[in-house]
Amino acid sequence: MGAVHLRTSDGRDLTPRGQKARGALALLGTAPDLRMNRARLQDQLWSDRSAQQGSDSLRQMLRELRGSLQEKRDLLITGVGWVGLNTELVRIDLTPVYDAGGMPLEFAADIDIPDPEFDDWLRDMRLRLTPEEMHPVQPRDGPDTSRLSEPQRAHYVVWLDPVESNDSHARVIGEMIVNEAAARACDMIPAVLATSPPDPGQTVGSSLNAFCYPLGPDCSLMIIMRDLRTREQYWTRRFTIHHGEMTESIRHAVAQTTVALLDRARRTASTDWTSYPIWDVFSYSRDRLLSADQMIARQEEEAPTGVGMALRSYLRNTLIFERLTDDPETCAEEALTFSSQARALAPNHPVVLAVASLSASWRRDAVAALELAQAALRIDPDSELAWNALSQAYIDVGRDAEALEAAEHGARGALAALGPSSWLMRRAVALVRLGRLGDAENAAAAAYTFSPDNRPSLRFLAALRYNRGDEAGAADALRRLRQIEPDFNLELMAAPDYPAATLRTAGLLGITKSGL
Repeated sequence: MGAVHLRTSDGRDLTPRGQKARGALALLGTAPDLRMNRARLQDQLWSDRSAQQGSDSLRQMLRELRGSLQEKRDLLITGVGWVGLNTELVRIDLTPVYDAGGMPLEFAADIDIPDPEFDDWLRDMRLRLTPEEMHPVQPRDGPDTSRLSEPQRAHYVVWLDPVESNDSHARVIGEMIVNEAAARACDMIPAVLATSPPDPGQTVGSSLNAFCYPLGPDCSLMIIMRDLRTREQYWTRRFTIHHGEMTESIRHAVAQTTVALLDRARRTASTDWTSYPIWDVFSYSRDRLLSADQMIARQEEEAPTGVGMALRSYLRNTLIFERLTDDPETCAEEALTFSSQARALAPNHPVVLAVASLSASWRRDAVAALELAQAALRIDPDSELAWNALSQAYIDVGRDAEALEAAEHGARGALAALGPSSWLMRRAVALVRLGRLGDAENAAAAAYTFSPDNRPSLRFLAALRYNRGDEAGAADALRRLRQIEPDFNLELMAAPDYPAATLRTAGLLGITKSGL
């Protein structure tokens, strides 16, 4: 943020002097894959000139830009009809910069190009990149109706008994927790949150009965879950809602209750209903991912939902990134299609927006990824998947400390308990980029403990152990990696398209020359 600068890793300033050259850097640095169509770049900078004059001006500007790069000319790359920055050598940093009064400086604050096309683009980009706290959040006067267009197709029902309490404040806290937990679980089961008592003995689902009483300045909350058909009690938990840590206490209770509802739904047998295979969606096993996709596809045949389509998009991105598909191009097209369908069905659903953000990150569209993740969190500030997406988006734009903070925030939610490896590895990525290699190794080790099919954790463990001189530990990680990634070898790991970008950027791929 602030002025546009181009600096080498040792701090040398290679920023061109010309306004148009700096404008081109701003355009390319925020473009997907850091590249633009040549004609589009020309139109953005010289829209008021003829095609020939604009083309001549573009060539002159590119010469100036290459000249400013000196021996680093390979940072600027070109092809037939396009211009770009070398993604292997260039790192984009959109970290906020503040003036002496503590106010954030505008994106490209030093650029003033008198061209209407560029001016429109710059104004829009500055709006999109304005820090989140500068955007006032509009209060919601009534219930959220953004999801009402989704078809009510679930056969599983969640029923909330009235919260029992002798104190109005405690009762409100209890109602907040059970209502939020039930709403989150219904999204991911999928289920219907009943508005009238279901028929006893006839309905597949769960009921929640909560007791919330004051305990000095705190509140004591007990939640009992029962099977709607049998009335069998299958889960009981007591929570203390601490007055001094109320927000965190409520989040913990919501997360634990949500996970319990999801787990019960997963274990409920029914001839006409199955739950979303959430545990498999967040796995790294090809068989589990494909099985999850088939199961969701069957559920979505008659009445597709935004969440279902988003989950199918998410797991396809895992298949592509982890080289678990024989046809990555088709898989990528399907992932984009499902993400688009999800947004059409549920444009304001935080899970849908979070998955769209992650998809944008995988396409190297950092600005869109950041915008979508922030939009998801404006709708649901406690969405763990949205925090996960925001962490990745922050990594994309070089805001590594904020990426770690976002990853740790998301790790406290219910979905993180279902697929902990994904959140632990997001944390490991941020820690490596911050230079905290010991903490990163611990996070990767924990991720592997939760998911023995987690390939990224083994890559991190092998590279980090070798870097600190533990060749035996590195060899053990490589041995385990070869068991679950049959075509793995060190030469492949060194290849630029192998999924080890964080390790490569940090200079941690020395293991590829070890011969282990």
